[in-house]
Amino acid sequence: MRKITLLLFLITAPFAFSQSWTTGAVSLAADYTVQFDIDSGTGLVTMTMIGPDNVWLGVAPGVASGNSMGNLGDDAVVFNSVGLQDRNMPSGTGTPNLDGSQDWTVSSNTTAAGVRTLIATRAINTGDSNDYVFPTSETTFPLLWAKGSSLSFGYHGSTKGGATATTTSTLSVDSFENLSNVKLYPNPASTQLNLELPSFNTDELSIEVYNVLGKRIYTTSINQFKTSIDVSNWNNSIYLVKVISKANNKSITKRFVKI
Repeated sequence: MRKITLLLFLITAPFAFSQSWTTGAVSLAADYTVQFDIDSGTGLVTMTMIGPDNVWLGVAPGVASGNSMGNLGDDAVVFNSVGLQDRNMPSGTGTPNLDGSQDWTVSSNTTAAGVRTLIATRAINTGDSNDYVFPTSETTFPLLWAKGSSLSFGYHGSTKGGATATTTSTLSVDSFENLSNVKLYPNPASTQLNLELPSFNTDELSIEVYNVLGKRIYTTSINQFKTSIDVSNWNNSIYLVKVISKANNKSITKRFVKI
């Protein structure tokens, strides 16, 4: 009875999962890109900065290039000989000020063949008035950037400019929310059920199907984005189709009706 109650709850309850967005790699200069990945589930934004390993690199999210060095207190993130620094714009020209709170945490900083790849995270909204609040929707926001002639933080000269970042919604094995991206059709079906997944890594995903008694009646690993299941011998009933990430045990569940 407990299993039936649980299955009825799963069938009728809405499934809510966290959503994420990415800007993709935004080209700032011929040898310099930045990417922001925003996850509402964790409340974190991940920045991936790729550029020359022998100069300082800076980016100011939310600051338009037509606004000189931005307004007083605007956010700026700079990597230099000291490390990654949370800074904010001065009034007019000059060196951006160090924030009182250093909110970025570097998770990786590697160099190869003269190229630095730096990955760091912080909260989407730190609560600091000098920190940019990253969007949690599909939108655009400006970027101001600069880089130096050495790792020592100083005047950038003409190596500066602006760009536009565009966020798009993503669905990952760590962050499922937009269930419309996982297609289950036809539903109802009598002979064949098709499951179509969005374009994320399927190496560690599997499908499990449960009947109304809570018994698992079908399981398979997924190695392609579109999978077909023969349901012709299944009893006419309601089933739960679960897509599982083997790597971290996260899952999404959808209802299927066999007729």
